[in-house]
Amino acid sequence: MQPKLIITFDAMGEPAFDAKADLIYTSLNGNANFPPPWPAPVPPLGDILTAKTDYHTKFEAAQSGDTGKIALRVEARSGLTKLLKKLAPYLELVADGSVSKLQSTGYDLRHDAVQPYNPNPLAAPANFTFVRGDVSGTMDAWADSLAGAGSYILQICAADPTVEANWSTKTTSRTCSNIIVDGFTPGKTYYARMCGVGSNGPGVWAVSTGVMAV
Repeated sequence: MQPKLIITFDAMGEPAFDAKADLIYTSLNGNANFPPPWPAPVPPLGDILTAKTDYHTKFEAAQSGDTGKIALRVEARSGLTKLLKKLAPYLELVADGSVSKLQSTGYDLRHDAVQPYNPNPLAAPANFTFVRGDVSGTMDAWADSLAGAGSYILQICAADPTVEANWSTKTTSRTCSNIIVDGFTPGKTYYARMCGVGSNGPGVWAVSTGVMAV
């Protein structure tokens, strides 16, 4: 099956969407796998930067709880989401099935995408930690920086962690520290795993013990 980018941003909470949009922009800015100029009607990176900045400003303002500011945030998020969704098919076309190229975009990959054989994988990130966050329904993950890793994949499992199909990608991050993710159901136990992504693709997973969300 051809690898696909995940564009179902609607399920993300506001902090996670804000972080994901920033990661996509920074991952594509200067990315040699997808050099500009991009053909029309693909949205140019400058438009995504403008929309991302506008959304972040309105996301911050809406934290006051003001209904008018929340409405502006919703509108800004809708516009940014449309651009990110419109860009994804072009990235998939240029990547031509390359998992490593798609992973360099900052988007998450559909978890059933087939990973190529990697003869020299990166080691598992050391001191991987997965704990409850300060806010209900959030988790915090971090690990030691891994030499050779350009990004890190964090996957979550809410069932039997020994069954591969139960794992799905929660986020892809340029760093391995203070990765705050949300959307967890209080009282439910979750497992997490993290790997570094290098020039040869994803490395070995570091796996957490089960943590109950609150």
